[in-house]
Order: sequence, then structure tokens, then C-alpha cells
Amino acid sequence: MVPGREYQASFNWKDVARIRAKYKIPLILKGICTAEDATLAVEHGIDMVYVSNHGGRQLDHGLCTADILPEVVQAVQGRAKIIVDGGFNRGSDIVKAIALGADMVGVGRMQCLGLAADGQVGLVRMLELLEHEVRICLSLLGVNNLDQLNTSYLQQAPIVNPASARSAFPLLSLQAESFY
Repeated sequence: MVPGREYQASFNWKDVARIRAKYKIPLILKGICTAEDATLAVEHGIDMVYVSNHGGRQLDHGLCTADILPEVVQAVQGRAKIIVDGGFNRGSDIVKAIALGADMVGVGRMQCLGLAADGQVGLVRMLELLEHEVRICLSLLGVNNLDQLNTSYLQQAPIVNPASARSAFPLLSLQAESFY
């Protein structure tokens, strides 16, 4: 355990139930990474399930949120809103997330980059660019709004370059059983 992070390990479903019982406010639970946790979240009265691997900082070869999202959507079955983040950097990324079933997409890193580039003006410009990219993507798909999207607009793309020692994730080509 990382020193000073004990509070994260101690937070559990009893705490969620206690908070839900004490406060009559919308509750968002961030860090959902499995269908099982999504099911438990809605059973505990969570209003918004936030699919996030926290930027992949905790586990460098964990599942990406776009891969997790479909199973979470299926588990939630409309009983809660779904937010997703993690590497959504373009308008087309946002469109894909919505097509996969997300209700909202977090773009926190992009906001930081916009602010770093030019403060408030940079942030506004980044949001304008994302909106423009989303509009272009929707137009190219032949739809008028995000509500018309579904998984029929997506197709798995084949791997273009296999993983290598110089790639960002060189171990992806290893078989899962080689880790045990």
C-alpha cells in the first residue's frame, strides 16, 4: 500500500450506503471498471456511474475505459447515468463514447491543456474545437444529434502495428497466461 493512501483501501460499499442514507443528493461514484461494480453501484442508489481508470496511473496495463464501457452500460440498464473518461481527446472520441452508451464524457486533461496554452481563452478555444469536431463527425455519420448514435456506428479496427519493445505498451502482445 502506498503510504498516505490508506483511506482509499478503507472505502467500501457500507460507506456508500451510509452516505446514500444520510444525504438526499445526486451521488456520482468514480472509478467503476467492471460490470459487477456498476451493478453494485446502482443497487446502492448511485445516480451516476463514472467509468474511469484514473488516467491509467494506477495500473499501466489495465483495461481502457472504452473497452469497459459496453459491459457497464449493459449492467446499468438505464438505472443510472454513465460518465466516462480516459483518453478522449478528439471530437470523434467523444462521439464513439456516446455511441458506446455513455451519457457524458470527461475531458479533464484537455481542459488542463487548454488552460496551460492560453488560460481562459485557451480553454474556451479547446471546447470550441471539440464541439466543431463532434459536429463534423456527426455530419459524416449522417446523424443530426448525439441521441441518434448507437453501436451500429462503430466497428473494431484491426491493429496496424504490433506491439514492440519501443511501443507505448510493449507487453500487449503477450498471452494472458504468461503473466501467471
